Amino acid sequence: MDKRKRILVVDDEAAIRRVLELKLKNGGYEVFLADDGKAALQVIEREKPDAVVTDINMPRMDGKQLCLATNHLKRERTFLTIIMTARIIPDEEQWITAMQDTVFMEKPFSPSSILECIDQYFGVKK
Repeated sequence: MDKRKRILVVDDEAAIRRVLELKLKNGGYEVFLADDGKAALQVIEREKPDAVVTDINMPRMDGKQLCLATNHLKRERTFLTIIMTARIIPDEEQWITAMQDTVFMEKPFSPSSILECIDQYFGVKK
């Protein structure tokens, strides 16, 4: 990679943040962490990540609210959003498919599958 891509991991579970942080750093990415959508918004404005990996179910601001609040930013600067959750109603998936550059992954997931998805988005060959 020319310039290290920046990834934001948003989850209220510290263990999930840590596992993804280690996997992504080992994959060559610069990683930022947030424990809810409100904190993530600040990081997105300040750091302008190239990808955001977010849980849906979180306190203060959930992943859906975060996606809706940031989707307009993708018109100026595209970035990948990976939404992960253990529980989603089939009808709920409709808003995800309406989002630009957004992928859904069901928990439990493999950290490797998140890394592969990000690598594929950026065209990284390994």
